[in-house]
Amino acid sequence: MTSEEEYTFSELMGILTNTEEKVSKFYEKAAQKIEDVKLKDLFLSFSKKALQQKDSLTETRRRTVTEMTLETITGLKLSEKLTKIDNVIESEEAELSKLVELEDLLSELYKTVSKKVAHISADVSFLLDNLSREHRKRKRNIEKVK
Repeated sequence: MTSEEEYTFSELMGILTNTEEKVSKFYEKAAQKIEDVKLKDLFLSFSKKALQQKDSLTETRRRTVTEMTLETITGLKLSEKLTKIDNVIESEEAELSKLVELEDLLSELYKTVSKKVAHISADVSFLLDNLSREHRKRKRNIEKVK
């Protein structure tokens, strides 16, 4: 029998916050390596937006009532998703195809988590849905550049 990953709501929000911080740093580094001004500006805007998303997640985590933060959430297969995201970030290659993949992974991550936390907080689920849409939007913007 395999053990299922379990996260408290608070742990999950912390993981998402850390992920957005990693994404911000990734895009900032990628922007430094790019000579194309339009692409550099796009990456810097993604970095800034990731920090704003990190702040939104941090604030949401802070405002959440204690009972909710201790609720156990399962069935996310989070380590698998995070490993894929980390692999793209750690490759430090700013290949557009990798960036499309990163944004796709992030969008799916937020969509999955949003569904799992909907019973805990509709507000948090709504925030995560918005973040999922934002990452899909970024993906489309990158695809336009390709």
